[in-house]
Amino acid sequence: MTSSLALAIAYEDALEEAGMHADERTTCYTHQTWAVECADRHLPLTAGRALASLREVGRVRWRAAGAYGRP
Repeated sequence: MTSSLALAIAYEDALEEAGMHADERTTCYTHQTWAVECADRHLPLTAGRALASLREVGRVRWRAAGAYGRP
């Protein structure tokens, strides 16, 4: 993270606490980057996305258990 990005995040955090709407940010607090660089990461949560995420967790756990010989 560059110093200009860190300053911009801190500045926009203060503005947001003072009442600025989060949609007006040019930085992303969550990903610690410029908003245009992570725009595709902010997809709305849907039941399908939540279930797909849970299936992926289950798949990873199943594969990890198989790698160590556990059932």
